[in-house]
Amino acid sequence: MKSISHNLRRKLFLSALFIVLSTSFASAQDEFPDDVNDEPAVPVDNYIYAGLIAGAVLAIRKLKKTETV
Repeated sequence: MKSISHNLRRKLFLSALFIVLSTSFASAQDEFPDDVNDEPAVPVDNYIYAGLIAGAVLAIRKLKKTETV
């Protein structure tokens, strides 16, 4: 089985690093003043890392299939 090339590995690492660093500043809801009666923030941040891992696994599977064909 052929391994993923060094250049492709580097691109995947840099892409994942960019996504992780850019999503650390994302939030589901801005903070409101105390006089606003609103629902609490949605916990969107809980699934970001799981989604990144799942996307990376699927991308590696797809790349391995295209290399062997």
